[in-house]
Amino acid sequence: MKNNAVKTLFLVVALVLNLGFFDFTPAYAASQLIRAKDFKTVYYLDSQNIRHSFPNELTYQSWYGNDFSHIVTVADNTLAGFPLGKNITIRPGTYLVKVQTSPKVYSLEQGGVLREIENEDIAKAIYGQNWNKKIVDIPDVFFENYQIGLPIVHDYTIPDNILFQDKSTKKYYYKTNDLLREFKSVQDVLANNLRLSDAIVSSRSFAVRTRPIVGQDKNIFNPAAKPITPRRDCENKKLKAAMIFLPDGKYTAAELQNLELIKNQISSRFFMATNGLAEVDVSYPANIMFDDGNFLIKNNDGTAEVKNEMINSFYDNNEDTFDFIFVWTNFKTPAETTNEIAHFIPVTNKVEGIGKPIFDRSSVYGSVGKLKGIIMMGNINKYDPQTSQGLNQVLNVAMHEILHNWAAYISFSDASGNLSKNLLRPDDFQHWNIYNGFISPLGGSGWFDNGNGSFTSGLTKLADTNLRSYSKLDLYLMGLIPAQLMDSVMYLVPKKENETGNEILAQPEYVTINQIIKANGKVQCGLD
Repeated sequence: MKNNAVKTLFLVVALVLNLGFFDFTPAYAASQLIRAKDFKTVYYLDSQNIRHSFPNELTYQSWYGNDFSHIVTVADNTLAGFPLGKNITIRPGTYLVKVQTSPKVYSLEQGGVLREIENEDIAKAIYGQNWNKKIVDIPDVFFENYQIGLPIVHDYTIPDNILFQDKSTKKYYYKTNDLLREFKSVQDVLANNLRLSDAIVSSRSFAVRTRPIVGQDKNIFNPAAKPITPRRDCENKKLKAAMIFLPDGKYTAAELQNLELIKNQISSRFFMATNGLAEVDVSYPANIMFDDGNFLIKNNDGTAEVKNEMINSFYDNNEDTFDFIFVWTNFKTPAETTNEIAHFIPVTNKVEGIGKPIFDRSSVYGSVGKLKGIIMMGNINKYDPQTSQGLNQVLNVAMHEILHNWAAYISFSDASGNLSKNLLRPDDFQHWNIYNGFISPLGGSGWFDNGNGSFTSGLTKLADTNLRSYSKLDLYLMGLIPAQLMDSVMYLVPKKENETGNEILAQPEYVTINQIIKANGKVQCGLD
């Protein structure tokens, strides 16, 4: 390091020698800069007490500038007690990098991900006319610390993990996962060791989080952060769900007790509903999140809308490992003023053949693709899990909403070759028709033939109509059983249009799995 750096280190060493070596405890050691008395290498100690070395001065300065005042010298044996992790890489947004043996120029993203900039015009469009002055060389020996990501082939592609300045408003933001979060002030930019001169100035528009950045943020300043890699998948057998409780100001012990009672039963009910073919893990502790002005929009009718920021804030402190997030409140949401009990918000889908498009809106919520859907269960006080009937009712609602990730959206090819949606409820095409010959949490009545032109609802044979398993068609759409095991699906055409009741006169129609596949394609994972 340079002379002034060495002087600073000498001062730190002298100070520590005067005070005696401090034997770090793990709790104190987390996220500190340390070095040993007899070695020059400086290490970053992460939250797991793993040390990561700065391979050279340039890498250190990309994170800390010329500030060496926070480096603490420890005894050699103390340093050796901390496991050695990967080297720190140059901070994203500070430099463009290359190696001397190649002309390729790269931008940097979190965790040392290198994205090759295809040509000079693209570099100028993103970084300005002086883009080439940002280039630094990585010694070939350190290149293995980095990993190659997707190239930047368009001039409108702004890398992630950078300081972003809106060209018109001049406001500063931090960009990650194509999502912007505003810094409350310039001082908050500087608190994260970001240089204003490194900002990418652009008129590009992105989704913006509500919560501003105040002070140093651990998700922005983290030299040991791992690369952000897409987590989209088609998982259907080993699912995981988180629970969020969002009270309005305060909550009661009874509300928490009821939430835990429901939470503790969801896994077993899902296992039963899927005939043991799939599991959902809800063991992760429920998160209680209070509105701080960023989570709710309160309406004049006494309801409140839950904003995306709540899910974003959840991911600020929790890993992106959940397929579903359940949200419970102790107030009414707008949908609860209608006849809707709960609702499913689709976030990603990579499954083909289920009547849903392939899409990914995960970045809006702070996920990088693992999150499949958000289940808004609404006011916990409208459920009564203390009774068996009430518990069955809320569990059936939960099964209903989870199933919405795969069903019910399909059409089929009828005898004339036209697409038919007769298996779906005609008012929304997102639930099963009541005239279907199977029973599911998403609808259907399970009609059976009386042999005289009349049919009786199978729901009449259930001790509790909320004790519903997923139908074979549900399990097929979930990818849990193959097409070869599918029987024809019956639905009824009532003699009297829209006739209801436990017994009706009707004409049965049958749909084969081949008719369903012809209209929707095979159920399969559509990952790129």
